[in-house]
Amino acid sequence: MKYSTYFGIDSHARTTTIYAHVPDTDDGERRTFRGNDYAEMLRWMKQFPMPAKGVYESGCTGFVPARELTCEWITVVPIATSKMPTSDDARKRKNDKRDARQLALWAESADTLKDVYVPTLEEEGLRDLCNTLEDIKENQKSSRLRIDGLLCRHNVMFNEVTRTGRPKKRWGGDFWKWLRSVRLEDKASQAALEAAIRAADSAEEQRREFEKKAREIAMESSLGTTILSPACLKGVSFITALAFCAYVGDFDRITSGRKCTAYFGLAPRESSSADKKSMGAITRSGSGLVRKLLVEGAWSIQRAKVAVRGKKPKGVDDAIWERAVTLSRRLIGHRESMVANKVGSCKANVATAAEMARFMLFLGKESIELERERREREEAA
Repeated sequence: MKYSTYFGIDSHARTTTIYAHVPDTDDGERRTFRGNDYAEMLRWMKQFPMPAKGVYESGCTGFVPARELTCEWITVVPIATSKMPTSDDARKRKNDKRDARQLALWAESADTLKDVYVPTLEEEGLRDLCNTLEDIKENQKSSRLRIDGLLCRHNVMFNEVTRTGRPKKRWGGDFWKWLRSVRLEDKASQAALEAAIRAADSAEEQRREFEKKAREIAMESSLGTTILSPACLKGVSFITALAFCAYVGDFDRITSGRKCTAYFGLAPRESSSADKKSMGAITRSGSGLVRKLLVEGAWSIQRAKVAVRGKKPKGVDDAIWERAVTLSRRLIGHRESMVANKVGSCKANVATAAEMARFMLFLGKESIELERERREREEAA
């Protein structure tokens, strides 16, 4: 689409610099706003010829500028900073005024910048939910490591075993009972241990309660039925499926498995020239949280013996469940094939995670399509 005005927006927490570029007259005008008064910005932007497009670097201001400044005749979108062209001169002479002007000039070329998908408020809320849950898990992990380090320094070990002689599971009921019975010789060390135990206990309770709340909120959202479908896949937990669906948002915008793999940074880097083709490590672009959850889930495929355990979850269509079982068998088979061909465990795991992402996209799309057909039948009846 051809726009009459292009806006380059250099957005920060306390100031916003906007440069307006009108291609027909080659005119340009710049203004800096204090306090992020988006209503005032919008009034100023509407003085220029319409329709108009504005772009800004995705960063600390999130999707607020896109939502607040987009109206009937103005479209504002964040752009991926990793896709922005750059030069040595631009890095040496960098300031808000130059950045805003350069963004406006780049916006005129449709192929220069890559727009970032703007999620709905609900989708962004689910993303915040997943990120907070991950922070709580990291806090729980840190609190446990502090206890382990303290006990190790005092040469106190948990050596209880089961009836068969196998070591009992750490951080289970027996471990907590033993941990609360530990008494160190020094009073200061004992006080530190008791404080660490209270912190770990609190972190575990917080994680348990927040996971329950996150599940309830997710199931009440518009993505509730969609989340259940990828969660049927082997190695995919409910939280992994929730994070995946929250970051995909609109499943129609990712049209292939390759694009899904690239979107979450699981595609390999490429450095090819002429007849030489060189593939490197994964790009690690996109959501680091989703990529981490996929890789962690892929490791469980290594130990999997069967494609599914238990019965079909409530709310999942029979066709989705059967397809998930089939795809789970393929995941396990492909992993076993890679191991048999002497592929390194880490490389095999990343390949499994990439394939898992593609299967999750497919299951999500099929679930949405089945839901559409069901609604059409209900409306027709």
